Amino acid sequence: MLMKNSDLRRQGRENLRGNYLVSLANFSIISVIGVVLQSFYSPEFGNSVAEFTSNSPVLTFILSMVTSFIMALLMLGLHWGFLDIQDGERMTVGHIFLPYKFNPIKVVSYTFRKQLWITLWSLLFIVPGVIKTYAWAMADYIYYEEPELPNREIMAKSEALMQGHKWRLFRLEFYYIMISLLPLLFWLGGLLYFSLNVSEGPEQCMGIEFIWILAGIFVVLLLTAILVLLIEPRRNSARAAFYTHL
Repeated sequence: MLMKNSDLRRQGRENLRGNYLVSLANFSIISVIGVVLQSFYSPEFGNSVAEFTSNSPVLTFILSMVTSFIMALLMLGLHWGFLDIQDGERMTVGHIFLPYKFNPIKVVSYTFRKQLWITLWSLLFIVPGVIKTYAWAMADYIYYEEPELPNREIMAKSEALMQGHKWRLFRLEFYYIMISLLPLLFWLGGLLYFSLNVSEGPEQCMGIEFIWILAGIFVVLLLTAILVLLIEPRRNSARAAFYTHL
């Protein structure tokens, strides 16, 4: 019988002990790599390479796809690390580079297939894309435990495993999503309260509100980034615990 979501979150936290700082380091490394890669095609970074690529939409698209693909491979290794800690093993920085070391051709093919199908389903509407994302949520773990399976069977096995459990996994992870959204909710509530109770004239009111909006956006982005960084290890550990009990 499957454990309750609250028990899975607790087990995820327990298995994360002794691995939390390493998992934070891995998330940070992946984030830095992502920023560096985006700097090659995002004009916001203002470097010469970005300025050159921004003049070519095709080149920008190709670089963005390559970036998302590299990030997907790094996240695949990270998911493997969270599965290992469920078995009492230690997570290392090397986990995020595992997909590049063992049968890289197969793992690249698997990642490409998975990302492509999720993208195609998402192009229909958001909901089908989300459903397929959760249907294949266990595929990374299955690949790690049964790497000899063909990629199509890995995804099919995940779909079969998640039959009747997609909503449960969504509820498990929605808990962490709501925590990360708390700064935004508090800011919106404060902004609404301020708008309803301010007593200054219209022009002065607009100026004060504009300052509050800018300050609020900065604080919300900062706090949300911090919360996401702190919560993501727990969410991923709970998801891996979900797989082991499924």
